Amino acid sequence: MSDEVRVPATASPARDEAIRVGAVAPDFRLPAVNDGGEPFDFVMSEATAKSAVLLVCYQDDGMPTCTRQLNIFAQEHETLVEAGVQVVGMNTNGIGSHAKFHERDHFPFPLVSDFFGDVTKAYGLWDADERKSRRALVLVGADGLVRHVEPHFSPGNMNAVVELFVALGMA
Repeated sequence: MSDEVRVPATASPARDEAIRVGAVAPDFRLPAVNDGGEPFDFVMSEATAKSAVLLVCYQDDGMPTCTRQLNIFAQEHETLVEAGVQVVGMNTNGIGSHAKFHERDHFPFPLVSDFFGDVTKAYGLWDADERKSRRALVLVGADGLVRHVEPHFSPGNMNAVVELFVALGMA
């Protein structure tokens, strides 16, 4: 048995409900992987120091609905980058699962592993019944404040995508 103590990914406490627009986004450090399999640590405060960040929370790597969800943002990736937004996919699957998902689908953004759910809970997006993240979107501005939240995102609801673009001042 290891004597190593697990350090939580965030110092922010869990929320009972989804984070709200205007709140300070919890900072976190989590393992991530880019298309191509290069692992790195994703740090929210470092990312928002450079640009806005769109967290695309999804449930499982490789599942049809989750793949559709990520493909929406893969298709809009160039437009989002031009608008100064870094897209990041996040769920509680491990980094190896993320690497295989990338190998299969080649998303143009990193996939972040919140394996223990610390960050998902801090953002109030934990599905206790499923024991994983809900499908959700959180747009965090370069100032670290939450600009838009869609706590129950459905890939079939294009109005939710339009609302994101409205929040970005693009629609």
